[in-house]
Amino acid sequence: MTNEQFEMMKTRIWSGLDMISEKAQKIGQEENAWSLDELGKMADITKDLAKTFKCLVKINILANEHSVKRY
Repeated sequence: MTNEQFEMMKTRIWSGLDMISEKAQKIGQEENAWSLDELGKMADITKDLAKTFKCLVKINILANEHSVKRY
């Protein structure tokens, strides 16, 4: 994975997290209460995005530590 690809993926993940946060804030301002289902879905999406970012960082570390070139 090139540095450019890593940065592109990182930007996409961050924008996804920003989108979820903005949506949560909008819902929080418009509605007085959230249902348990809505809270669970928001938490699940945020957890999945965080896990994706963690895996992306692991991939970048492994790619930098171990060359993928073949001789």
